[in-house]
Amino acid sequence: MEPLLQNLKAVGRYGIGVDNIDVPAATEKGIVVINVPSYCEGEVSDHALAMLLAWVRKIPHYAVEVRKGIWDWRTGRPICRLHGKVLGLLGFGKIAGRLAAKAKALGLVIIAHDPYLPEGVFSALGVKRGGFEELLSQSDFLSIHVPLTKETRHLIDAKALSLMKPTACLINTSRGAVVDEQALVEALKRGQLAGACLDVLEKEPPDAGNELLQMPRVLISPHVAWYSRVKRELRRKVASDIGRALNGLLPKGLVNSELASQFKEGD
Repeated sequence: MEPLLQNLKAVGRYGIGVDNIDVPAATEKGIVVINVPSYCEGEVSDHALAMLLAWVRKIPHYAVEVRKGIWDWRTGRPICRLHGKVLGLLGFGKIAGRLAAKAKALGLVIIAHDPYLPEGVFSALGVKRGGFEELLSQSDFLSIHVPLTKETRHLIDAKALSLMKPTACLINTSRGAVVDEQALVEALKRGQLAGACLDVLEKEPPDAGNELLQMPRVLISPHVAWYSRVKRELRRKVASDIGRALNGLLPKGLVNSELASQFKEGD
């Protein structure tokens, strides 16, 4: 039997992350991997901010209470004032940069950690650069914006969670496995952390027995942060780049740059 996909030339990823593609194996076989490096920055940053605001203002709680016939603002106490609180950004790419600008308009103080960027990137946006442990210990809200790699898998583990404020909230709109889910459950149970807002989980959809689903201080959405009605733009960009690759032109979203030399530059 002939091997499957023996004529495969290119793989297109509808999105930014490529953790579901074996890029080294594709590169070894000369298969081009293409993603969309500039997409849904606005949507994901909006979603992260929306989750933060919903959690702070206890909106899901009040919505449930009102439907039960309970009209009492006191049921959601305490609610903190947002102005002056610290939003920590783990990773400072395009999405995190968009979120920083929006959050600053609300009076949040921004600190970010990204060891791969020069200092000028942070200062240009008026964001304080901090070390990893500094980020954890200072953040009132910690929003995750890193890709899933060997280095970032379970980066937010029991040790990292123990360094966070007991009043802090963890927000994850990147990849579920960046957070050690069981460690998060235990931290929430012990009161090491006040809550979490999660658009992504380690297993999607989650098992019915996932304890996070039963925790009232946890907001979960079904990996929807990327979505808006303009998703046709995503499809168009991938299709266009696949066409470029098959016609010998350098794809704009080439992931395995080792293969760039086999293409010609072109519009």
